[in-house]
Amino acid sequence: MAKSWGAEAIQTALAAQGIDLAPGRAERLARALEGFLPLSMADPLRGALELESDPAGFALAQERLRAR
Repeated sequence: MAKSWGAEAIQTALAAQGIDLAPGRAERLARALEGFLPLSMADPLRGALELESDPAGFALAQERLRAR
């Protein structure tokens, strides 16, 4: 299972880029990311995405979008 981002990891990653967060902001960002990250390979919805299930799927999806 993939690791999720904690408040300390977010704070450290942004500080390394010179971005200072207000007190408590890293905790709020970590809670917000819980719903989005990590995307597990075991997620049944991920397999339904054509570009994720077939390596050529991304190119096919782009082709279909251009045809519209």
